[in-house]
Amino acid sequence: MGLAPTAMPASPAQAAPGGAILADGPGGLTGLPGAGVRPAGDGPPIAGQAAGAVRPTDLAAEITRGQPSPPSAPGALSTTEQRAVERYWTAERRDRAFGSHTTDRADATGTSTASVAPFADDPNPGLSSTPPPPSDGTPYTRGGLVTSTTGRLFTTISGADFVCSASVVTSPGRDLVVTAGHCLHGGVGSQFAQHVAFVPGYVDATMPYGIWTARRLTVTPGWATGRNFDVDAGFALFNTHGGRHIEDAVGAQGIAFDLPSTYQQYSFGYPRLSPYDGNQLIYCAGPGSADPYGGSSIGVRCRMTAGASGGPFITGFGRLGPGHGWIDAVVSYAYTGSTDRLYGTRFGDVVKLLYYQSYRL
Repeated sequence: MGLAPTAMPASPAQAAPGGAILADGPGGLTGLPGAGVRPAGDGPPIAGQAAGAVRPTDLAAEITRGQPSPPSAPGALSTTEQRAVERYWTAERRDRAFGSHTTDRADATGTSTASVAPFADDPNPGLSSTPPPPSDGTPYTRGGLVTSTTGRLFTTISGADFVCSASVVTSPGRDLVVTAGHCLHGGVGSQFAQHVAFVPGYVDATMPYGIWTARRLTVTPGWATGRNFDVDAGFALFNTHGGRHIEDAVGAQGIAFDLPSTYQQYSFGYPRLSPYDGNQLIYCAGPGSADPYGGSSIGVRCRMTAGASGGPFITGFGRLGPGHGWIDAVVSYAYTGSTDRLYGTRFGDVVKLLYYQSYRL
């Protein structure tokens, strides 16, 4: 059922300052400026491909050796099951899906809660490698890779239909999507999602790349057993569509782990609660910050609402090409009473392990 990572072109994983690991697409960093040259955008320094490069298959074996398997569940495996998922998500059902599901997170005092909405290709893109201006939740109109790699994720959890956001991320098997853990699993006492389908490049209710069905879901143990927002992340492996892997069809963002929370962040998603309707890709851009109540999440000034959950936080946006960077967090939660800041689950060691375990399934 899994794809052997050695069967696909290697995706360079590179050492970065502070022990961070960066991985980009199959082409690596070939042709990009070397160290000491700063192309447009903030984020991790770009190192030369030969310096400190690590084969991802070797790194995956080292990181996953001796580790217990992550919580996971099968998706639509047979052709019959895949067609059933596609038929399930009619236009009417997609439109009615809730913008993720609401959970609570206590603040540092334990007296108030966060009603975390665990925030469950442009046809004429104006391509630019220059990062977009600061934003707290405006439509993204600059085109580039992010318009095809980001999309809406439709799921059914405990009998209710939900919609989140998600992004294709580079992997040897070319079929991996990252999102929030709560978009794939209801947390302790709940179960994995069913009818999981992804629509990359969603715009104005159109599906330019079709609807893709998941074959395997994973979340962190900390989310599945404890609803821990510091590890509210999950991955979905997708079936091929029309004989193509999803990364071949729409591209993929890079992924980064253990980066500082203070890097400039660009978050993307499809919020569906007012003033949004879920039909446009919305973005926020600004410096990252720590959650004042503790934990390891990354905060950014942003007004996106439910439905944006699982959308990517991208650092180094534009440095790998127009609309292309490294995902270092996913949209996770916001505190009740705070409408101008949301938080993303930062990719640390736990998510790093889950990433390498997931693409090997």
